[in-house]
Amino acid sequence: MTRARPAMLAASLAALIAFPARAPAWEATTTHAGLAEQAATASHLHARLRDGLGVPDGLFTQLTVPPADAPALFTVLRDLDPIEGYVPDARGRLLALGWLAAGAVIADVPASHAADHFFDPATGKGMQRASGGLTGSLRDKLRDSASGRLPTNGVPAPDWVVSPENPFNLAGFQDQYLKAVRAVTPGERARHVAAALLAAGAILHVLQDMGSPSHVRGDVAAHLDLVGNDASDLGSRFERIAAVAFGRLGVPAPSRVVNATSLRAYFTNAEGTGLADVTAARWFSAYTLPAPVRIGNESRRTDLGEKLIASLERPSPTVPTRLNLVAAQREAGVEISDASGVCLARYRVERDVLSWFTDDACALEQLGALLPEAAAYGAGLLDWRFRGELSASGAQDSGLTIAA
Repeated sequence: MTRARPAMLAASLAALIAFPARAPAWEATTTHAGLAEQAATASHLHARLRDGLGVPDGLFTQLTVPPADAPALFTVLRDLDPIEGYVPDARGRLLALGWLAAGAVIADVPASHAADHFFDPATGKGMQRASGGLTGSLRDKLRDSASGRLPTNGVPAPDWVVSPENPFNLAGFQDQYLKAVRAVTPGERARHVAAALLAAGAILHVLQDMGSPSHVRGDVAAHLDLVGNDASDLGSRFERIAAVAFGRLGVPAPSRVVNATSLRAYFTNAEGTGLADVTAARWFSAYTLPAPVRIGNESRRTDLGEKLIASLERPSPTVPTRLNLVAAQREAGVEISDASGVCLARYRVERDVLSWFTDDACALEQLGALLPEAAAYGAGLLDWRFRGELSASGAQDSGLTIAA
């Protein structure tokens, strides 16, 4: 992303950020739907549906699921805005691509399932809500109230996608995929392909949450920020910025497709190339920035570098140990960037305290790198799940083999 766009968009975010919505993850009706669509069009799913499953127009085929076959599902879908393209009509008709996006949108239903979309590769744990409450300001009390409504902890995301408690788990996808392959009539095939796409979209949602730094750095507090004018509108400001700046149709396309050897490996693996691994190592989240450091005359000359290293919660990303403390006295602070020139954070000095922050322009640069990466992993996952022959084994899969 060029620097011109973040600067231009950041100027309007203060006004736009106020639209109301709860943001437990990338916002489902905008960012997640857009990520799923970008992943689908970058993958081989269109050709696989058309040539392997007999769906004549691939992603752009109308598939019908009679509402009477899934009343609970249609109750949820009818609460969504039909203009967005992921709500079936009264007869249950929707494009194949729409069924995939619908799965990505409703993966947070019920809302408690959002707690199962976290995974910290450093600890192997999912969401862990800190004990004890926040006190003081009204905002802190609201955050404490919202935190109290969260589950104490969540299932780690790579485990959630195969958990029997997950209504859109891997086993459900495979069951519907197998039934689609074996279907005798076009109507029967359409119903099962739609159900498989719905489950695939929900699995995509969980994977693509690994592209949000707070989801992979144990940063639950980042999801309890005030993000709108309504005092109860709490969520992730970073993820709200993604929704405001890119919406659904503006989500950037991936420049590549990332392949892995297993479902779990798309999330995390020993080589550190899973999406959670890469995101956690490359980016800070709102509350895992380096801790503030008090500097004095002696610190400026000698031990500031050691203090900076000690201020890091994790070994990566790193920060330079030689800083421009004169320029840092300006309100805008000084930017540090990664090897690609993308803003990592800014630092400034106020009253002899060095602190770190991420402003909206910096967040926009990060999103320009993070969103295509999440879609790239999603595209690879779709190719993996819809490959011509499914051969699965071990604890993560069911042993299903489909030849088509």
